[in-house]
Order: sequence, then C-alpha cells, then structure tokens
Amino acid sequence: MNNIKIISIDIDGTLLNDQHEVTSDVKVAIQTAMKQGIKIVITTGRPLSGVQPLLDELEINGNQQYVVTHNGGLMQTADGHEILFASALTLTEWSEIHQFMQREKIYLQAEDQNQAHTTAKLVDPWASYENYLVNLPLHVYEHDTDLRDVNLIKAIANADAKELDRVQAIIPETIKSQVTVIRSTANNLEFVNKKTSKGNALLALAQHLDVKIEQTMAIGDQANDATMIKAAGLGVAMGNAIPDIKQLANVITEDNNHSGVAKAIKAYALN
Repeated sequence: MNNIKIISIDIDGTLLNDQHEVTSDVKVAIQTAMKQGIKIVITTGRPLSGVQPLLDELEINGNQQYVVTHNGGLMQTADGHEILFASALTLTEWSEIHQFMQREKIYLQAEDQNQAHTTAKLVDPWASYENYLVNLPLHVYEHDTDLRDVNLIKAIANADAKELDRVQAIIPETIKSQVTVIRSTANNLEFVNKKTSKGNALLALAQHLDVKIEQTMAIGDQANDATMIKAAGLGVAMGNAIPDIKQLANVITEDNNHSGVAKAIKAYALN
C-alpha cells in the first residue's frame, strides 16, 4: 500500500473538522506526504476562490501541484495558470434545468471559474451563505440568454434540505438523461456535464502524470465523492461518511473530528 503517488482529498467533512479547521495532525501528514513526492490534490465542489486559503495553509502551490474544483468540472495547476481538464453545461441544458427549478420555486445559479450567475431576483439565504463561504461574487441577469458567453461549469440549487430532497425526487428524465445530478451537501443540489466527476478528474490527472491508477488514493464522505472513491486504487471512506460511501470504499478511516485523513495517509501512503 506504500506506493501511492496521488491522494485526492475532499474538503467538507473530510479535510476539515466540524469547526472548519485542518487539524495539526492532518496538516503534518499532508506536508510529509508532499515531501515524499506524493501529489496531494484537493478535490471539491467549491470554485478555486473557495479553495485558495486551504491551498495556502497547506503550502500546495505552484505549477507542479494540482487542484480539482466544481466537483470535477475543472482541474488546474494550483497556481491557476494551466487548465488540464474542463467540462461545462450548454445554455440549452442550463435553461431546461432553470425552468424546472422556477416551476418548483427553487433558487438556481451557475458558476464559472471565479463567479456566480443567476437570473433570479430573490437570492436564497443558503446561496448567500454558500457564495460568502467560497468568496464568489454573484452577477444577476435579466434573461437566460444573457448567460450565453458564461462558461457554465455547473448549475447549483440552494435551498432547505427537505425542499431539495423533494425536488431531487421529481427531476424530469429529460434533464437526468442530459446531465449528472449530484448532492454535495444537504443544502446543495448540483447539475454538471455528463463527463464531469471527481473520478474522471482523478483518472485524467493520473494519465497526465503517467501514474498507474493503482497508485492513487481518494478520501471522501459524501455522494459527490463516490466516483473518485470508486476510481482510485484505494478508496477511503471517512468515519463520518454516508453509508453508501462506506460500502463503496476499500477501507474506512476515523471521522473528520479525529484526523481521519491523517490516519489514512499514515497507514496507506507514507514510507
């Protein structure tokens, strides 16, 4: 198990504890792994602006380190200068999703590399919180066609968890056949290109670095981590992971409040 070259790590509920902090044990394990030549790849639904403070804290920087954002919609060097993998929705796909959400009275916005966009006139408090959390400015437009020049990396609905449960259960097949629907938190419901996934981003990075997939590890806790848990040579579920992720993973580590990421890195990656 000590031939790991790439470790893909989710943020919320995985890298961070419930106080939204990286524990000292996790920080030391990550920096030790990097000194041994292992690529630590923060892999998240957030945009780069919401990841940058963590990259700085963990000293993951420059053009030889990598980060995956927007649930796999974008993979780029940690300095943000080179994009290695990208996918997006079409304006037609966005419009169909938006019309459905409007009928259900659910707020929806689109995200590109570093901004959010919406045609809604009333912004849901959960969206305001999300945009604040990831340092994302929000632009409000009159019509869907005003987004024709926006790189629609993903569409994200923000609302009360029970409302999103209700809406997720009735998404039309015409939408589900065109895009991938994922749930990254209880208050987020996301729509991405069929090629977009954390797993596909991990596979693309392994190919780019000429690393065998058996030499990769992925650590996560939620449904949007399933593809990378499945794709990795070693899939690791957090102790606080949802049951489906625990069932899918090869091993289960401690929870996020007990430095589960550090324990997994020490057990399966460090020499």
